[in-house]
Amino acid sequence: MDLFNEKDLYTGFSMFQRGPDVSRFRQFLNLLGCIIVIPLYTLITGYTRHPLTLDILLVIFTAEYNRFANGNRRRRLKAPSQDIQDPEKASGLLTSDSSTDCMAAIVGYREDPELFARALDSYKHAADCRFVLVGVDGDDTPDMEMVRVFQEVFPDRSTTIQIDEPFGEMAMKTFEKLSTIDGNAQAPEVYMEATIAHCCQLAREILSEHDLDLGEAGGITRLCLFQPHLHKKGIMFTSFIFSIVISEMLGIEYLWSSDSDTIVLPDSLRSTIATIAGDPHVGGGSSGLIVHNENDTVTSKLGSVVYWSELYMTRSTSTASGTSECQSGPSTAFRVAALPAILYPWYTQTVCGHRMIVNEDRHLTTNLLMRGWTVTYVSDTLAATDTPTTLSRWIMQQVRWGRAAHIESFQQPQIYVLNNPLFFWAAIKREAGPLLAFCYIIYYLMTGRSFIYFNWYDIGIRIAYTLLYNIFRNPDRGPSNCWLWFGPGIFFYNIPLPMIHTWSLITVFQDGWGTSMRSTSEMSKRGKAWKRWNDLGFFVVWMGIVGGALARMFAHKAGWDDASMFKAIVLGMIVPSAVSFYGLVVQE
Repeated sequence: MDLFNEKDLYTGFSMFQRGPDVSRFRQFLNLLGCIIVIPLYTLITGYTRHPLTLDILLVIFTAEYNRFANGNRRRRLKAPSQDIQDPEKASGLLTSDSSTDCMAAIVGYREDPELFARALDSYKHAADCRFVLVGVDGDDTPDMEMVRVFQEVFPDRSTTIQIDEPFGEMAMKTFEKLSTIDGNAQAPEVYMEATIAHCCQLAREILSEHDLDLGEAGGITRLCLFQPHLHKKGIMFTSFIFSIVISEMLGIEYLWSSDSDTIVLPDSLRSTIATIAGDPHVGGGSSGLIVHNENDTVTSKLGSVVYWSELYMTRSTSTASGTSECQSGPSTAFRVAALPAILYPWYTQTVCGHRMIVNEDRHLTTNLLMRGWTVTYVSDTLAATDTPTTLSRWIMQQVRWGRAAHIESFQQPQIYVLNNPLFFWAAIKREAGPLLAFCYIIYYLMTGRSFIYFNWYDIGIRIAYTLLYNIFRNPDRGPSNCWLWFGPGIFFYNIPLPMIHTWSLITVFQDGWGTSMRSTSEMSKRGKAWKRWNDLGFFVVWMGIVGGALARMFAHKAGWDDASMFKAIVLGMIVPSAVSFYGLVVQE
């Protein structure tokens, strides 16, 4: 393709679409609502006797409204065929007339072979999935294990293609050439469009060279791409480019995107896609998540409780306004037409001159929202993901998610005037709540006084409402013996949360996943003790602070004198710090 074709460069490309425009009057109303949200949140949090109860009641209302809105979207579609008994139809080997036809893109790096095989096998039974694309981030010998698994799971009508250079890096070079030769005479969006069009043309040429007979009887329906190791964003970009091209060739409007550790249920793709297809304003969405490895360890069991109770409900607050703040990477779907315009700014995101590579899910969502699209959370549809099996891996995962949340909350404040004020409410609550808890605990440890109202009954009522609502209304029926694990799961999530939130804010520009991948070659790499201390030392310190605050509270209730209270506080800080230091830094 001629990179510098003047006609292409200046007229743009028909593949680029924006979501519906938000009127100036609507933006004004949203801004006014955001201004009202701040004193309202302050009033509920600091000047009521039951702030946590009021909050959970709002969350329950929004969760129900979100499900109602999603049900309406699906009802707008002509009901797709429910007959998926034919395994050939269910596996996508036959063309369907359903309005929810889609293709799936699964990306990964040095995944556990058994888990990867289970994940790929689940797509054989996914309704309305006509094509499966797998992207492997790496082309060295250990990476070929994933390619081998792909070939074993999909022995028929499948092939593999090696990509010599990641498309994301090629896109950056193309953009630089275009803008330099043209003297930056046009808006950056023009060069972005030309860049993506060029990448799509390269993908078409590669597919043509391999003669895949896409869309024809007996043609390829399963494709594996592998490229030099870069990062998750790198393989996602390449996979998205090929997905755009393949979707165009097959006449598919929707793309399901997932990770190599996610197991989809038979209706995961169809139900999520139907929610998007039922509303032309929706550019993307994600399903709810359950944990498929809950019985591996105590940590994974507690993690499954967190997914079941906390994450299901908290993600519903912003989506009651019709907008999700984050499409979850393991279970995301897109309107293909919305992708080309967001791929380049998503891939090349910088914050204060720092290149961001670990907040891929949230920044995809931000780019959709900034271009007028709505993003849904399909909470009544489920897919199964993998959760960390050790406390250290769980903490580092939460820190990584926290960094992404901070970046997307603050980088583009104009996003709040484009969306319902409930979206801003969710952001304020997410950012301010854990910081208030952090400051409260530190202040109480140092002074023995509270600067905001604290009520144990308030906590108890919130826990009761949360448990009852999830038992009766959560589409996930919960982990086994959830009533027994619910209490420990609440503490497992909420005790570290203030420090995780604060530490991720302090280290917001720190890259890296913090954990190794799950293949045999990667799991054998055990980090040095000093590295684990650097990653997890904040948690050791925090456990001492929490222990000291609890010791002060107990000593105060018992009426101990100052000397006895001081000894209790010191002991309360030393013991949990020592235990967590040994468990996280020395032993793991």
